[in-house]
Formats: sequence, C-alpha cells, structure tokens
Amino acid sequence: MKVTCERSYLAQALGVAGRAVSSRNTLPILTHVLLQTEDDRIKLSATDLDTFVRCALPASVAENGEVALPAATLSDYVSKLPDAPVTLEGGDGKVVVRSGHSRFTIMSAPAEDFPVVPEVTQGTEITVSSATLKEMIRMTAFAASKEESRSILMGVLFEARGDTLTLVATDTHRLAWKQTRLNESVQTPVSAIVPAKPLVELERVLTRNAEDMVTIRFGSSQVQFQSESATLVSRVLDGQFPNYEKVIPKATERKVQFEREEWLGAVRRVDIVSRSANQKMVCKFGGAMLAMSAESSEAGQTYEEIPIAMDGTDLQIAFNAKYLMEVLGLISDDQLSLELNGALNPGILRAGESFIYIVMPMQA
Repeated sequence: MKVTCERSYLAQALGVAGRAVSSRNTLPILTHVLLQTEDDRIKLSATDLDTFVRCALPASVAENGEVALPAATLSDYVSKLPDAPVTLEGGDGKVVVRSGHSRFTIMSAPAEDFPVVPEVTQGTEITVSSATLKEMIRMTAFAASKEESRSILMGVLFEARGDTLTLVATDTHRLAWKQTRLNESVQTPVSAIVPAKPLVELERVLTRNAEDMVTIRFGSSQVQFQSESATLVSRVLDGQFPNYEKVIPKATERKVQFEREEWLGAVRRVDIVSRSANQKMVCKFGGAMLAMSAESSEAGQTYEEIPIAMDGTDLQIAFNAKYLMEVLGLISDDQLSLELNGALNPGILRAGESFIYIVMPMQA
C-alpha cells in the first residue's frame, strides 16, 4: 500500500474513527484503525464491536492495499505534523509515515485480523439532510441517561411515522423531543432506540450543509447512517422506551415568555451557588418578573431577576439549574416559552413547533 493525503483530512478522520476504538483490551485488534484504499480515496474504519465507524477522505493512491494500525499512536503522530501532504507506505508488518523531512515507522497488523465492518442492507430506509439530523441529535442526545443501570435510557428513540421523524431522549428527570418533516413518507413505521454515545460522535462529523444528505437504514438489530464521507453502524438497544407522549401535558395553566440569553445568563450565575446545593434553583414567577435564588452553606446565597410576560397566577417552583442551563445553551431561538401547572408538575419549555423540553421540578 502506498497512499498520499492531506494531513488535516487524515487527522480529522483519525479523530472521528478514534472515538469508536475500543478502550477494552480483550481484543488487541480493536485498538487499531483499518486503512483501505479505494480508487482515489482512503477509508478508515474503527469499532468497539457495538459501533462501527468508517470515514473516507480524498487521496492519491499509488498502490492499493489495506492494513491495521494502532489508532492512538497514528493519531498522536499525525496530529503533531505540520500541514503538508502525508504519505503512508506499508509492507512486511510495518508502515512508514512520511511528511516533509519527517519519517515514522509504525508496526502494523494484518487487515484480515480486523473485524468485518457490517453493512445494513435491508430494512426501512429514510433520507434526511445532514444539517437537520445534526441539529436533531444535538438537541436530544444530551438528555439521555448516563447511568448504565438504565441502559434503555442511554439511547435516543427514533420514530418515523408517515412523513415525520421524531427523536426523543430522557433520563426520567428531563425529556427532549425534536421533530422534523421528511421529504417522503415511510411505508413501514420505525421505532428504534439508538445508543446516545455513537450518535454524539455522528453529530460531530455531520455537516451543516442542507444539501448534504444522510441515509438512515433501520435493520432488525442494527442501524446504519451513511453520508458521502462517513458511515456509522450501531446496534439498536433492545427494550421498551417509556411512553413519552403521556409525559407531555395536553393543557397548562400558565405560560411564561422570556428572552433566552437573559435567562441563560441569570441561570449561569445562580448555578455558581446551586451546584453545591444539589443544583437546586428556586424560581418565583410573579407578574412581570421571574426571581431566581439559590442558597448553600458552602457557597453562600444568590438572587437574580429577569423580566417576563406571563399568563396565569403566580407560582413558586424549584428546578435543577444544570438541566435548564444545558438546554438554554443549545437552543438558538431568541424568544422562548415555558408552560407551567403546579409546583409539583413538570415545566414544558418550547422552542418553535419542533422542540419540546420537559424538566421535572425539585422539592422547593
């Protein structure tokens, strides 16, 4: 194998593939990345056996071939090279990496030792723009559970019905719901739970170009996301996702409108104290003002006020400041609305018609 490519492209591809490399050492080959030449491209593949990632980048191929190289070592070296073409030439159990006057020899493993990268060839298929999918993952995956004891909640629910695609994630303390219209209706409804971790990595590589398309193919036990430059295959979690539709209130007693940046700034300041008080932030909604406070024996006290427009009676309720801070930092809309019932009922944050964020209250 002998191939030349731009350092920046190679470094980016190694960064993407490297995050799928197994951290477990049960199989040494899983710490490697597979390099394969194809026409005028080089493909990099990595896996932890649950998730497979493959990236393709333009290259000048002088000699076709395939080889497995230690992902961390190769990525570390390439990241330290200056921006100049990089040549990889392999044979006899090693690969020589050259760039300018730099030369590095790295031991390789046979490509046939690398697990076969699966392809989901059958199943329901939908197509969505890269920009749309990127935004949908960004606005939902953060709300998935981080606790392995709740494995089914560590995933994001993908639902495709008719011409609508919905993504939902929850850790039972909060729930993020994002929806979009598809260009074509699906013939067979889809309901699949995809682990949030590989989705976060997918979101990193998806472009913001609305013209770049991603094909999602749902198989019986795996799902494949394929764009022009990257492919991700992930297992589908087995289990029943909570009935999220029951959590979304059909009617609310109060509606509060506010400026996103103003509330975000205030919550960030309150969080300085609330983080040492179990993230508890007391909110008093009254008239044209929202008052927020937190108190901690370690950090002291804090108080903030922001103007609001509210329909409904006054209410005092406590929220987790971190949960609000995270979502307010993700939303791009300037004007938001928060719907409330009682002090023991969840708050419903809305951004337009396509995003809902539900956060459970804390004991005030």
